[in-house]
Amino acid sequence: MHRLIENGRSHQNQRARQLCLKAFDAALTAIDPYLSVRSFLKVNGGVLTVEGYSVRLSQFKRVFLFAVGKASAAMTQAAVQSLHSWPVSGIAIVPRNQQVPRLGTSVQVFRASHPVPGADGLRAGRNVSAALTKLAKEDLLICMISGGASAMIPSPTADIALKDEQQLTKSLVSSRATIHDINTVRRHISTLKGGRLVQLCQARSILSLIISDVPGNFLPDIASGPTVADPTTFQDAIDAMRQYGVWDRAPRRVKDHLIRGRLGKIPETPKPGNQEFERVHNVVVADNAIACSAAAKALSTNHSRATILTSRAEIEASQMGRFLAAIATDRTRQPFRVGSILIGGETTVLVRGDGVGGRNQETALSAVEDIAGTDGVVVAAIGTDGIDGNSNAAGAIVDGRTSERAKKKGLLVNDYLVRNDSYHFFHALNDNLITGRTGTNVGDVYLTVRIN
Repeated sequence: MHRLIENGRSHQNQRARQLCLKAFDAALTAIDPYLSVRSFLKVNGGVLTVEGYSVRLSQFKRVFLFAVGKASAAMTQAAVQSLHSWPVSGIAIVPRNQQVPRLGTSVQVFRASHPVPGADGLRAGRNVSAALTKLAKEDLLICMISGGASAMIPSPTADIALKDEQQLTKSLVSSRATIHDINTVRRHISTLKGGRLVQLCQARSILSLIISDVPGNFLPDIASGPTVADPTTFQDAIDAMRQYGVWDRAPRRVKDHLIRGRLGKIPETPKPGNQEFERVHNVVVADNAIACSAAAKALSTNHSRATILTSRAEIEASQMGRFLAAIATDRTRQPFRVGSILIGGETTVLVRGDGVGGRNQETALSAVEDIAGTDGVVVAAIGTDGIDGNSNAAGAIVDGRTSERAKKKGLLVNDYLVRNDSYHFFHALNDNLITGRTGTNVGDVYLTVRIN
């Protein structure tokens, strides 16, 4: 942190950088997955209570836990500890190479790849399906779902191979498709997503604790909605692929499956109003709005009036960067002449080069020239999962002197933007934000700080 502050060079820039880093730290603390589950999931006198949902545990023969996503290990640990006096079993699917706390001997742990689905996730999905089909009406299922789950449990239908889903995922992610359109496709080639998990399981009651990485918390899009009725159709999936130029180069087996579904030869995903979902209670325990609110509180506490514009932004990364720069340098703006502006959400990147980086570093890089020459202005972006694209950074921070420092090192902003090589630009300046994997994900936080 000290290095990132010192890079500001001027007292005003250093102060603005310090405020920014404190805000990001507060945001990450507020969405800690272990604490989020413990704050929602309460067990008192044998009664389990979660935000309007209340059941007496003694009415169930067994309690089964199913967790998948970047936060699955911490969420499972929290659930096991909350239910410490009750026997539980379950399955947790965690990211490959993530350290896993002790979850008890009754919880099986599987590793899975992300962001491209792998054979490990396929094996894990098969084990989950087998376990869920064994649950009976006397059982309680507690699901814990977080960002990354769509890729970590691929579960393609029998007529689609894993390599087909891998190819499709790469094409969709690089096409600038929104998460809604990507997951509309995923729901229609899966045996678990789009509410099909509920159809597979006979448990009398299903409680789903969700950490949202989707702007606006649209439940069918979070992990592709395994416990949520799906309002989209096979035709919607086909339309999304065509819109982003993915249809013509998609695997033949994927296209055949979707066409058969559109023609009614394959059953649709379960739709809103389906009575099976009356036994499901979905609760969002952490999201981008919580992260942004915590960041805003930290800024206000440190004498920088903070305003959250939105926590559900979905625009292109370079546009976000220029927008933040415009806000930061607009001396006529009212009432934000001095203070901080926060935006939450998730941007997309038009991939044109083969560089290293991601949407948050690209956002920051796109703001560099537009704030050049100002003092006391900082623009920064961070991914709450601690990973930005194909780099080991979470994001980056820039100020009015970043352009000058870059030129002295022979770094030209546009060259790095064209190559999508934002990581190496900021690495040369020591301005990458490095948090390590946070074990959760609620999307991104974008921030501009301005002080006199």
